[in-house]
Amino acid sequence: MQFIEISNIFKSEKKRYKVTAVLKLLVVFALLGFFLSNKPMYHVQTDFYLKRMGFVFLACFWMVFVTVCDIRLSQKVDRAFVIILGVIAPVMGWILSEFLINEAECAFPPTQFYQKEPLWIVLSLAMIILVDLLIIFLTNSIRVGSVIVPFVLFIFAVVVCVVYEFRGIPMMAPDILTVQTATSVMGNYTFKLTFEQYSVILVCMAFFFTFLRLHEVKVTEKRVFHIAGFIVVALGCGLFTNQIILSDFMEEHQINIRMFRPMESYQKYGGVLTFARSVGYAVVKKPEGYTTAKVDQIIQEYEKKSANEQQSTVKQYPNIITVVNETFADIKVLGDFKTNEDYMPYFHSLKKNCVTGYTYASIVGGQTANTEFELLTGNTLGFLSAGTTAFQLYIHGQMPSLVSNLKAEGYSGNKAMHPFNPYNYNRPAVYKDFGFTDFIDKFDFPKNVKRVREYISDEANVDRIISEYEKNRKKTDQPFYMYNMTIQNHSPYDKDAANFKQPIKIESSKYDAEANRYLNLIKYSDDSLKQLTSYFEKCKEPTIILFLGDHQPRLTDEFMNKITNGQYQTWSSEQMMKRYQVPFVIWANYDIKEQHIEKTSMNYIQSILTKTAGVKMTGYQRFLNEVRKEVPTITSQGYWGKNGKFYQINDKGSPYYGIIQKYRMIQYNMMFDKKNRRDSFFEVSK
Repeated sequence: MQFIEISNIFKSEKKRYKVTAVLKLLVVFALLGFFLSNKPMYHVQTDFYLKRMGFVFLACFWMVFVTVCDIRLSQKVDRAFVIILGVIAPVMGWILSEFLINEAECAFPPTQFYQKEPLWIVLSLAMIILVDLLIIFLTNSIRVGSVIVPFVLFIFAVVVCVVYEFRGIPMMAPDILTVQTATSVMGNYTFKLTFEQYSVILVCMAFFFTFLRLHEVKVTEKRVFHIAGFIVVALGCGLFTNQIILSDFMEEHQINIRMFRPMESYQKYGGVLTFARSVGYAVVKKPEGYTTAKVDQIIQEYEKKSANEQQSTVKQYPNIITVVNETFADIKVLGDFKTNEDYMPYFHSLKKNCVTGYTYASIVGGQTANTEFELLTGNTLGFLSAGTTAFQLYIHGQMPSLVSNLKAEGYSGNKAMHPFNPYNYNRPAVYKDFGFTDFIDKFDFPKNVKRVREYISDEANVDRIISEYEKNRKKTDQPFYMYNMTIQNHSPYDKDAANFKQPIKIESSKYDAEANRYLNLIKYSDDSLKQLTSYFEKCKEPTIILFLGDHQPRLTDEFMNKITNGQYQTWSSEQMMKRYQVPFVIWANYDIKEQHIEKTSMNYIQSILTKTAGVKMTGYQRFLNEVRKEVPTITSQGYWGKNGKFYQINDKGSPYYGIIQKYRMIQYNMMFDKKNRRDSFFEVSK
């Protein structure tokens, strides 16, 4: 045989080859058409456009060439090419994936590899090569394994870029469980591909096209060697996972993956290693020294401390309405800017018969269900794996909650309402486990319901709350409870709409179109709060309304730099907590003690609420009030002690480490040690 033979694939007698070639050509023309239809990709002032166009046309020409031409090399040359490309493939896939992620500004370019510590590079490559070898030995095909690994890395990088663009935080392993939620809102976002990202896609596709034209090369012809090789590599993968991914090996060698600020970890240690280590963090470990006897000891200790805390003496429990308002926040806490008018005037006016303040969430830009989890259970994400979604990972079966305890105290209604896709974050199952009797979702609203942009409005939410209350009053005179998680203010904020008026204007020097739209949405929410309190102000029955945001919005880096004079990029962990700060108010239509709480967190809100309402409290709620005296704020990012200092959750040098560990044990007993759960502590006594 000659060194190389080239023939036209369309002259082949095999129809399968022709169909495959046509499909590949369609992919090439689609890539080229996308480039030519996006003028900003090649019409730039800083780069001669012919340089970019030449690169794209060269790559496309190569893909057409290897598609149309049936290239046959001599057996030895072909095998050599497959082996060489097989060795290069995983390394190339890793470098290109990191480069692609870097274009989302949440990692580093390959040119900076030499500036980094070598250990994480070794670990990243070792992990990728092990997976590559596993697939090669599984399929007994160098070509298959060497195509799959770069392809998976390529898809991983694209997903990371998309997640970062939408949420402002790179993807971690637990985010996989929220894919259904993500896809349900993805249609509302616009993702813009940069030329650099497009170039990586083009190079990857050219590589795949080339590799697929080479002929099959088996690892071994002997089945016993094939199986033995697979077993050895599989054991190696298992050992690597157990000793590196799931252990503290990285931390012991100064590779500290920071789950609550994944962008920082992506920058230091790359996307692949950071994502892989986040798998290990998803496993909740039993607290050090945990025993049921220790739990009983903690319970007895705090029951004595809170024994004198006044239990309910009210003759009539108030109605309680909880409104968790999507992305409701006062972003002036982040930096200095002015608007032509107040975007939350009614909220700012609330003082009489109100408990007001700021609460800190464990999330920013998304993952609303984690705020719901902390609010409804009194548990903190600080003791769970950062980046996880508790609703999907940890709630499996009946769980004591705010609503289950209110039901036990005779509250009626007990409905949850979220006017969006019902199955996001596994809400139907979780709400049932929490004790809600019914779940009102977007399909329970009329088609002509009032919307702001494409989402059901807060005004429509208030109308439904009032309607549910009035229907309930016709059935019973028992106190009424309802929980509402709104949707109106959900991102993105990149489009105007005919049904969306925008009277609020940010000053010209700090103006940002997306932030401006967001503030106008907050004004709509502020109006809805006034609508709700105005109705119940006239109600003769005592009523309490808890209104708060779930998290701050995703804001552009440009806007953050404008309002912080460029300091945002260098904020410390404590300063970064400003991104998790949201306002709350507990409003009553009767006399209550007025109070302003400067700092608290979502896990404490239900205890503050039940104490304010005067309803009977569980031992756990009283325990949380005691913990709050020492640790006024705790989130997955860390906590403030009463001394005003900020600490990381696992800081053993903190003077509050002891009480943090007690809280951790109590929460573990509630969530994970169900056989030995001390139900009487988490539920109201009969």
